Amino acid sequence: MEKEEQVYRILQLYDRFRKGETINKLETAKSLDVNERTVQRDIQSIRMHLEKSTVAQSIHYSRAENGYRLVGDREGLSPKELLTVTKILLESRALNAEEMKNLIASLLAQGTKDDKKFIQAIVGNELLHYRPLQHNQPLLDMLWAIAASIRSKTVIEIEYQRMDYQKKHHIVKPVAVLFSEYYFYLIAFIHESEYQSPIIFRMDRICQFKSLNRKFSFAEKDRFEEGMLRQRIQFMYAGQLDRLQFIFRGVTIDPVLDRFPNGRIIKTLEDGWLIEAEIYGTTGCMMWLLSQGKKVEVVKPQDLRTQMKEMIDAMADLYREE
Repeated sequence: MEKEEQVYRILQLYDRFRKGETINKLETAKSLDVNERTVQRDIQSIRMHLEKSTVAQSIHYSRAENGYRLVGDREGLSPKELLTVTKILLESRALNAEEMKNLIASLLAQGTKDDKKFIQAIVGNELLHYRPLQHNQPLLDMLWAIAASIRSKTVIEIEYQRMDYQKKHHIVKPVAVLFSEYYFYLIAFIHESEYQSPIIFRMDRICQFKSLNRKFSFAEKDRFEEGMLRQRIQFMYAGQLDRLQFIFRGVTIDPVLDRFPNGRIIKTLEDGWLIEAEIYGTTGCMMWLLSQGKKVEVVKPQDLRTQMKEMIDAMADLYREE
């Protein structure tokens, strides 16, 4: 019986160490109804186990915190990280209510009881009033399955519902899953097509998909780089790769460079900045450019500048008095 109690104590202490707790000997001895020497022996047993194992972890005493802590490679998230990830998830509204609540519950299970109680007090009201997106589709299983196809470079067939509710089948080479402003997107190339630009599918509109057990590859010169694509597809609209130039006359340039990760300042003007960025297609970026009002003037490409003029004229017509 005594041996079983010792094993239980050691496992309990180790679990608390892994969750980032600081172990105070006196407080722990009182809670376990043992003396401090027993707690010290239990901590020493954990320390010896870590020294013999391959993990880069050890138990150190912290004078500032008056207790022992596990240092080195951590398993799981710290309380601050748990709170941060939970807030980001809730703000994203990326998942339906059931998947969101289950995911947050799994995250909070990594923390201590006190951590969980603290975070629940902070986000509890947000979780209670959480409103998913209108599609309300479960996505986790699809995300995992498509990620597996990306990893194995396997061609897939999807049934996709367009914005006009028409359904269409596509056979594609999946290369990335991205998240942007509420939605997950599948980035893919049409299989056996001469069209070389990526196609973007909103994942909640994928009605069905299946692996075709056919492998695909890219020539080295066409090697796909997800990070570079992410910088060029800022608005999740497909199209040919193009170079955008515009003048921004706002108070600060930071929001523009945040919106265009590959953007660079070509020239600093008296009243603003001349910016250049690479983009796929102009439809998505035109909506953002229009949202900036008179702070933005498109310079290149010329066809986008013309489209901006036409759109601004059409908008002005809506407000002209008869």
